[in-house]
Amino acid sequence: MKTKIILSLLFVIFCLSFTNAQSKSNDSESAKKTEFLPKAGEFGIGADATPVFNYIGNFLSAAGTNTLNLSSPVIYAKYYLSDVMAIRATLLVSSKNHKDLYYDLDDAARFLDPLSNSQVIDTKNTLNQQYFFSLAYQKFIGKNRLRGFYGVQVLGGYDNTKSTYVYGNPMSELNPKPTNTASAYGVNNERPLVSLTTNDFSFGGGVIAGFEYYIIPKLCIGAEASLNLIYTHGGQLNSQSERVIGNQVITSDVVTSGANGSSDFSIQTSRFTPKGYQDQLGFYVMLHF
Repeated sequence: MKTKIILSLLFVIFCLSFTNAQSKSNDSESAKKTEFLPKAGEFGIGADATPVFNYIGNFLSAAGTNTLNLSSPVIYAKYYLSDVMAIRATLLVSSKNHKDLYYDLDDAARFLDPLSNSQVIDTKNTLNQQYFFSLAYQKFIGKNRLRGFYGVQVLGGYDNTKSTYVYGNPMSELNPKPTNTASAYGVNNERPLVSLTTNDFSFGGGVIAGFEYYIIPKLCIGAEASLNLIYTHGGQLNSQSERVIGNQVITSDVVTSGANGSSDFSIQTSRFTPKGYQDQLGFYVMLHF
């Protein structure tokens, strides 16, 4: 029991000593704040750190599977108009081309020899392009290493997904439904050649708020959230397909969404991510010079 009391007293003394040292350190840092905070005319560049914070949080919890995905980072850039005002831009550019290969039996070889194991290859290429940006005006509050900010922003984005199919077994009058596994046949025995499934444009604006903490001079960790009004216009979607009509292979182009596309208005709190605007607090790391 006495041992526990002694240890508790030592812990309290340690905490009081640490608090006193930290207070003195804060006073010293406040006197040297110009060494930590960026000044008028300086630039800042950084990147989205939310995936890292999510990874650490999941690692320390019982969330189960935890992976760190840094494949499409968001870039931050900032220019200080004054010591407490800045223009901040964010940018995401993502262009991914994914290819799937499928092996099918060669219909022509099987026609000549039913026991043939000769194969052909079907190919499906899926291209996804995403471009998102925002431009904000920030006003900072506080003069120490930890300070807050608020401001306004405008934002926009483009998201496009297209799939292209190339088949190893050609379609013909003699073989109107060739073997393929890259896609499924439609009700009229047509198979797709090109499919545009996403064609969205978005723009809007809103207010932002957050805070920054300077770990060392001119290097900070920040967190930001925003409330935005976003308009999204879904452009016209279409698909190209082929099928046999009579003794000919006909290629057709069909509109799959309406001629005028679709539209959506939303008001949401969000952060800037590689998937667009998500309902979550965003973290970033930024270096100033």
